[in-house]
Formats: sequence, C-alpha cells, structure tokens
Amino acid sequence: MPYQSPRRPGSNNLVELVRRHHAEGAPTALQVLKDAMERRGEITDDDRRVAAERSRMPEAAVHGVSTFYDDLLAPRGERHVRVCTGTACFAATGGAHVDRLGDGLGLQLGERRADRSVSLAETVCLGFCHSAPAVRDGDTIDAGPGVVDRVLADQARPALEPQWRSVLGEPVLIRPGDWSGLTRALRELTPEALLDDVKAANVRGRGGAGFPAGSKWELARKAAGEQKFIVANGDEGDPGSYIDKYLMERNPALLLEGMALAGYAVGADHGFVLCRSEYPLSKPALEAAVERAHADGLLGVDILGSGFSFDITIVEGAGSYVVGEETALLACLQGLRGTVSARPPYPAQHGVHGLPTVVNNVETLCNIPFVALRGAEAYQALSPGATAGSKLVCFNERFQRPGIHEVRFGTTTRALCEDLGGGLIDGRSIKAVQIGGPLGGILPASQLDTPFDFDELAAVGCMVGHGGIVAFDDETNMRDVARHLLRFGAHESCGKCFPCRIGLRRAHEMFAAEARVDRERLEALLETLELGSLCAHGGGMPAPIRSLLTHFTDELELA
Repeated sequence: MPYQSPRRPGSNNLVELVRRHHAEGAPTALQVLKDAMERRGEITDDDRRVAAERSRMPEAAVHGVSTFYDDLLAPRGERHVRVCTGTACFAATGGAHVDRLGDGLGLQLGERRADRSVSLAETVCLGFCHSAPAVRDGDTIDAGPGVVDRVLADQARPALEPQWRSVLGEPVLIRPGDWSGLTRALRELTPEALLDDVKAANVRGRGGAGFPAGSKWELARKAAGEQKFIVANGDEGDPGSYIDKYLMERNPALLLEGMALAGYAVGADHGFVLCRSEYPLSKPALEAAVERAHADGLLGVDILGSGFSFDITIVEGAGSYVVGEETALLACLQGLRGTVSARPPYPAQHGVHGLPTVVNNVETLCNIPFVALRGAEAYQALSPGATAGSKLVCFNERFQRPGIHEVRFGTTTRALCEDLGGGLIDGRSIKAVQIGGPLGGILPASQLDTPFDFDELAAVGCMVGHGGIVAFDDETNMRDVARHLLRFGAHESCGKCFPCRIGLRRAHEMFAAEARVDRERLEALLETLELGSLCAHGGGMPAPIRSLLTHFTDELELA
C-alpha cells in the first residue's frame, strides 16, 4: 500500500513540500510526467503545469524534473524502439548494431518520424548483457544474434533469460525466499540482537563501496525520531551488470524479507524499492510478491502476531544512471530531479522526507535472511576470502557460459572467467576485463590471477562493484573503449557539479577527436574529476581511464 507520511510544519524546501503533500495522496511530479509521456509520447508545457498543480510543486522545479530523466526526453512514436548502448553491447559489436538499426529505421537516436509512427532512442542498460546486443521494441526486449534484423522486420521476440548457478553447496542468494529468517527473528531475536548479528557477520554492501550494512543500520537506529525508512536501491545502472534485475524478478521474496528484517532491526515500519524502468518486468514481479506476502501475513500489521508491522511500496524510476547514487535515488523516489546532494547529512540521518533512512543495494538485503536464520558464524564460514558471505557475479556475451554465478570471495578472477565463464567465444582470448561497472578499473589479462575481493581488486585499481564482469577480446581497440566509457560518463552526469558536467565532456572530446590525446592535459583533467566531483560518478570515472593509461598506453595514441 502507498505510504502516507505524517503532516509536519512546512518550509520552502522542496523536500518539505513533497513531505507535506504526500499525506494527502498527491502524486509526485515524476509520476504525472511519466503518465503524460505514456499517453502522448511527449511532454508539453501544459503537462508541466498539470504536474505542478497535482504535485503542488513550483513549475520551475517540475520543469527541472521533465528535462532530467531519459524516459521524459526522447519523443515517442506509436512504436518506440530503444537500443542499448551499454558496455556489454559495445563489447559485442563495437557499436555497429546502433548504426545499423538507425540506418534501417531512417532515424537518429532521439528522433521520431514525422508521422509519429516510429521513434528511436538509446538506453543503458537493458540487463541482457549475457545475450548482447539488446533492443527494446515497446515492452519486448530482444537480444543476441539477428536482433537488428528482427526489429527492422517488426518481429522482435522475448530474449532468453540467463542461467544462474551457485558454487556453494547451500546457495544463499539464489535459493527461493521463504521468509524463514524473518520468522526466526520475530520469534527468537530482539531487534538489537538481529542488528548485532548483522554487524558480527560483517555484511558489506554489494552496490560498490562495500560499506558495512550493520554500521549503516546502527546509525539509522540511533537517529532521532520514531519514523524511519528502509530503501532498496534497485536502480542497478552499471552497464554489464544484471544481478539485481534477476534477484528482483526471479527471487523477489528474498529481497522483501531482507527489507523487513532491516526494518525490524532499525525500527522502521515502511520500505520502498526503487527499480529501473529499463527493467519492465521488475516492478510487476515485486508488486506480485508484496501482494503474496500480505496474503500470507508476512507484510502488513502485526506480522505473525509479533507486534512488528512493516509494509513496502514499489516505485519505478525514469532512466538515469546517477540515480544509483543514494542521495540522487532518494530525490527520484520523492519525484524530484535526480541530482546528487552533498553529504553529510547522510541518508541514515536525513533521508526520505527528511527522516532517517537506510539505503541498501538489492543484493546486500538479499544476504540478510541467511544471517537471520543461520547466524553470523555460519555467514562468515561461507567464504575463505577476507570478505564474508557469497557474491553474485555475471558475465557478458563474450563468454562461453554467460550468466549469473554465486561464488566465494577470494576466488581468482582467472578462475571466474575461465572455469565458470568458460573463456571467450569464437576462439578469442581475453584482452582485459572491466569489473563492477563503468567506474571500475580495467584489469588486463596479465593480472587475471588477482583474487576477486574488495581489497585485492582495489590494490590494482579495480573494484567489486555490482559484480558484473565484462570481457574485451583480443580484437578490441582500447582507445575505442575509452571513448565509449567517457561518452557514457558525460551523458549520465547529473550536471550538478561542474568538474563532472564539463570535465567528462572535455575528456570524451579528447578521445573522440582524430588527433592524439595530450597526456599532460588528460592527467590534469582526471585529477580535477577525482578531487572536485560531488559524487562517485565524476570521481570514479577516471579509474578505468587510468587503467588504460597504465596497461594500454600505445593504443590510446597519446601525445
């Protein structure tokens, strides 16, 4: 059921405006604008005025929302085609599928035919990296060999889903959620005892930074105020990663159980999942799981007669990579422009509607039911590596066995790529892999024996991130990779801080030009991005470029 926030004293702050009117059930400006786009295929000034009136936000703020999200920008025809330009699709075709589809439709990206019959837009990423390239035709996502021909013939078909496997004798993350962890916690553990177990298990965040979940929960639990929230960050925007997509769609009960456990430990009675609009099946799957949990008495009021109440609302985003950053995600959740905010204050102290909020990645929360059921010691025993628990990794289409694998931390990257992924298709060899998304460093083939764990990967300029592993084969030109990554970075900048907004554009221009790249100027630009950016988007984008500068200097054509 939708959350109804209490009425509180107002201010001119946008968050305060959203909070004040939420109690009256007013839709957010983003919801109103998304509905208008679905109906008419474009956003007009009249739509903005209606959104301002219904959300009771200033028209200027609504205009900012309408010009920020990708889903609201490109005009839509009766048939709306979206082609994935993510890293896995780039690795599969070098971008040729984008050009070929545009030529076949007679459209550039972002264009609509004059008769409004067909439109073409780009999207990053559809979560079919295991079967790239991918194209979304309406709500049908097709992927793999022949996809462009099928779309041009108006014969798109649903792409096959990937397999997922576990190397653990007892899977943690791909076992069906059965609410047994919550049942035990409510019957045998106090909220404080559950929090202590999560801290003792040292569950590290699986969304990129690896921050301990228990520490974040404790901060929120101790924050002033009775009303607190749990937010699942389902906006997994890293091109090449599709782990959260399949957790939400194949195992939604495990995520909901993890959120309820977080609520019990923190003292929250409501949670939100913000999932990506690029994953059209995620929201329906989650909503169906919420409905089943209500019917079984596992969500709602007085769960299992324990006195604990918890409910969950599912919200869909509107196309923005940077909304994966927690402060931008909370802005999007409240229907605002999804820009990053300076921290502190941290969401655990000042989050949804200005109230203490725990923001965890989907996979992080999916680890919690095991801890609640089996305890911290059993969780620690899952992995021989420095990091406790298990991790899902996923492989792109270049591998013989693409798909999702649950692995132990500490396994070498080589073992993941060769033993689980099976090496590359077509007799190709691995030139490099990018792990953890576009902010992750690029690991050359000579360093594949690096253990897959937070500290070991960080030592060679890489990161665990979401766990996506994108291989580039021996035919890939690494200057093209740099150009691709910087184009993505510039396009996805929220624009709030100028080092990121301008710096990434300038860096992309350097690699897109015919001339050699001035290394001294590039190094200065990377340093500015690292030191001056407001969030990890601008601060993290230099990492893969630095990897390329270190390992593939000759291919970058430097001056």
